[in-house]
Amino acid sequence: MKKIIDNVKDKIARHKERHTSLGYHFLFSDSIAFINQVDWDKIASEASIFLSRQYLKAIEDNSPENTSQKYAMAYHEGNPVVVVACQVAEISGENLMQTDNQLKETVAKTINERILVCGNLVSSGLHGVAFSKDIDPETGWKIVAEILYKIRRAEKLSGNIDFILIKDLKGEALEASQIIERFSYRRIQTDPDMVLDLSSDILSFDDYLGSLTSKYRSRIKKIIKTLDQANFECNKITITEEIDKELHRLYLAVEEKSATRLATLPEGYFLALQDALKDRFACFAIQHENKIAGFVTIIKDHGKAVAYYVGLNYEINSNYPIYFRLLQLVIQGAIDIGCKQVLFGRTALEPKASLGAKPVDTFVWARHRVPAVNFFVRKLFRNVPFDTAPERSVTKK
Repeated sequence: MKKIIDNVKDKIARHKERHTSLGYHFLFSDSIAFINQVDWDKIASEASIFLSRQYLKAIEDNSPENTSQKYAMAYHEGNPVVVVACQVAEISGENLMQTDNQLKETVAKTINERILVCGNLVSSGLHGVAFSKDIDPETGWKIVAEILYKIRRAEKLSGNIDFILIKDLKGEALEASQIIERFSYRRIQTDPDMVLDLSSDILSFDDYLGSLTSKYRSRIKKIIKTLDQANFECNKITITEEIDKELHRLYLAVEEKSATRLATLPEGYFLALQDALKDRFACFAIQHENKIAGFVTIIKDHGKAVAYYVGLNYEINSNYPIYFRLLQLVIQGAIDIGCKQVLFGRTALEPKASLGAKPVDTFVWARHRVPAVNFFVRKLFRNVPFDTAPERSVTKK
């Protein structure tokens, strides 16, 4: 009986907590151009590059058709303490499933939802939140919860938002965010992020190869030799308008094979990203007879190299190991720009494990207005149950 009473009291306390303002001052904006640049940079500069004004302007100017950007800042005694970058996304059944039969097509037509994403649907990581060093993380996350509540309520003029998603958290950031559970958020595990840590003595790709066991080193050399003998060239390229069109076609080829496509990037995005991030962005291409067979982009996020989007000519890839070579080029590119950690992302776990990447558990926080997790939520979190990454002993003991 005491446990039941305690649960009821806690539920009442949480309800009151959710509906009580913390007393901070807030600024909301539909464009990064309207945000106080000095105040935003004061907080965001120490966080991810995906929270930089340069990146946010690039994604804002080249947004997927079904998304729009939202920004917020919290102030205490005139000083910025929290910045938040969000997307409002219109999600239909076609975004959630391949309609390859009549039943799926019928179900897809019944789904049309608006979701508020704290972070970014076209990147993987905690790219929607940054705190001042002057506040503790628990207070910071309470402020985030209030900001998201205010944005959701304001959006009622454009239509209801049933779901809020905070993505993607791992390690210390996940532990610090636990207080968000008191605001009716549900923690859901997704596919792991595949992370490669490079030791301090690895200063070149040859050094990396030398750190591997003969089995895995031979595999990589065989892939390189196969492409060299077929006259493929691997180069870091500068994106032009013409090249951007080619990259976008290859990106769409990969995107169209995905079972779930929550947001599709428009043509011009990769060029805009290059112009915005400059030396913190790189694009590697594998070319044959002046045509691009595959490409991969890399973003330098402080000391980490983020393997960003990839594009493939699947016909060529069926005959030559283009994709596997692109993963190797990510490591080469990371070493070249002085990064000691490579974030490979959450797909193709096996080939990334074979390069030495290890799985890092990753989670999202989700909050929905209705008490039950319905079909839409289950499709949105398609990685439940999530894949288990293989463990490989790739490096020498």
